Amino acid sequence: MIRMSEAHVRMHLKQHVTPQDMDMAIRVLLDSFISTQKFGVQKALQKGSSFKNYMIFKMDFNAIVLHLLRGLVKDALHLEEIVSGSTANLTHIDVKVEELQSKALDYGITDLNPLFKSTEFARANFVLDEGQGTIRHRLARCWIGFEGIRM
Repeated sequence: MIRMSEAHVRMHLKQHVTPQDMDMAIRVLLDSFISTQKFGVQKALQKGSSFKNYMIFKMDFNAIVLHLLRGLVKDALHLEEIVSGSTANLTHIDVKVEELQSKALDYGITDLNPLFKSTEFARANFVLDEGQGTIRHRLARCWIGFEGIRM
């Protein structure tokens, strides 16, 4: 732990080890340990309350929530494909804000507004509809034309 903390300090060109450097070393150690476990054990350890503070230490919360949102979109697309047989004619898919809030709470994230106001959110083709309480994802479709593949 001491060596990992010192390495973190050197990487950031600092002179002294701080509690944040120790927390980062703990996170690296936990990530490494958890990744060696079976899938079921990994999930249990990742959701364990005593580990959660270290697992999300120094993470970009917008990146975490955006990843969760993409997972919800993927699940919604999969459900649509099962129900209607195809997603070829879809131009967008909607996800409820409540679902995203529920997922984000598992990571200790309570405020989604920074994500909604971020450029990453818009760049990823997401639009918030506060009135409906949904997040709309515009789907980009690929097609093959005479000149090749277009996006």
